[in-house]
Amino acid sequence: MKRIIISDTHIGSKFYKSEKLLKFLQSESYDQIILAGDIIDFIKIPVFTERCMNILQSIDRTKDVVYVVGNHDESFVGLVGKEILDVKFVKRYEFEAGGRRFRVEHGDEYDRGALHNRIFVKILSVIQSILEFTFNFDLTTWWTEKQIRKHKLRSVIHVLRHHPDVDVFIMGHTHIPEAIIWIDEDQHIKTYINAGDWVTHQTYVTVTDGVARLRKFED
Repeated sequence: MKRIIISDTHIGSKFYKSEKLLKFLQSESYDQIILAGDIIDFIKIPVFTERCMNILQSIDRTKDVVYVVGNHDESFVGLVGKEILDVKFVKRYEFEAGGRRFRVEHGDEYDRGALHNRIFVKILSVIQSILEFTFNFDLTTWWTEKQIRKHKLRSVIHVLRHHPDVDVFIMGHTHIPEAIIWIDEDQHIKTYINAGDWVTHQTYVTVTDGVARLRKFED
């Protein structure tokens, strides 16, 4: 069985890579697709085009589709636990493959400081929309590159302490694609993967027969 996990496509924002995302969804084969949050950027002032609709229609709903609600698409939070148009809405998703236990979340709940305040984030997102559409300034990429430069492993360890019962933890949210593998004190192999985003990196995760890989989409 092949699963793909994508996050932070931010459909409706100005700088998401709509053409590449559409090509990816039209060309990639899978048995299950897990949309790991911030797929539609409701928290900003989204602008929907015909291509946006083409992208949403290209998600193969004859397959198993799971939508993990993130902070930018929390308008869907009322659908959590329900299945609408063959799409399952959840806050976290777990599965087993290849004898390993996987957990997928968006990752916003691990924010610290002001970014954990929903009202602050909504105000910031409106300001970001103004910068994008009025001044053509890609704040998301600028901020992501700044975070990568100062990224510390301890922030990942902080997340993983919440999940001692899983073998592979996959999230998005930070827009920093990375994969970390280590052996815990009980000699169990543990894996952390961040799926990255489709504004700056165009990365995603595949899980095939229990083997997880972080990949980058190339035209």
